[in-house]
Amino acid sequence: MRQYDLAASNIGWAAQDDETVYTLMKQLGYTALEIAPTRLFPQNPYGHLEEAADFAQNMQQGYGLRIASLQSIWYGQAGSIFNRAQAEQLLAYTAKAFDFARACRCKNMVFGCPRSRAIPEGRTAAEAEAFFRRVADLAMGKYVTFALEPNPPIYGTNYLNGTVETMQLVEKFRCIGIGVNLDIGAMVYNGESIGEVAPYMRFVSHIHISEPNLAPIQPRSLHAELAALLKTVGYRNAVSVEMKCTDLDTLRRSLAYVAEVFA
Repeated sequence: MRQYDLAASNIGWAAQDDETVYTLMKQLGYTALEIAPTRLFPQNPYGHLEEAADFAQNMQQGYGLRIASLQSIWYGQAGSIFNRAQAEQLLAYTAKAFDFARACRCKNMVFGCPRSRAIPEGRTAAEAEAFFRRVADLAMGKYVTFALEPNPPIYGTNYLNGTVETMQLVEKFRCIGIGVNLDIGAMVYNGESIGEVAPYMRFVSHIHISEPNLAPIQPRSLHAELAALLKTVGYRNAVSVEMKCTDLDTLRRSLAYVAEVFA
């Protein structure tokens, strides 16, 4: 019996299909939901704390789904962490995201945001690390984990492209406020193996079962290998299906496949 939650991200289907998908997830044994805040509240998402708390309660009571993670946390925001003024604005915005997560009783948020973290010419990775240390301190104070996501160059960044690279950075921080989102789509694109990431699994706070460019999930031996590893290491967080918005039949097949592999 698995010790972790199966989840799906709500960016994978249209809002009009929410109730249909929630019911399907419950039938397939899913126990968690991942949300993009602007998918629920398009304007000023982090100004809706009471509504977020109500939503989380309704998901738990109605479908047995807890809120496992937030993603797309800077959606609609511009700026670079390498610009001092913009970095301060993004840090303040992230602090609001932590309050939103707390309102949802959510303990994880995924940070991709590839263009905002791309290192400009003449700047250094050390500057990014300083920013992430400040974020980690904020996260720790809110009992939330800020999960750095490896993003290959196809997404527009030149920083933290690889999974092991990202894991080693988090190991360097040694802070419970920051973790790693293990993204299978990134691993597929990078040609990475489960054996490469296995030594660093203690730093993984969330997992995305995904494909490059968020295409529909394809059956892969990588999934079975990961499922076996999760049992070995006693992983207890969430494994979440992440795809771009698709039709219900495609979504149903993907959810059923992941539920079978990670049973």
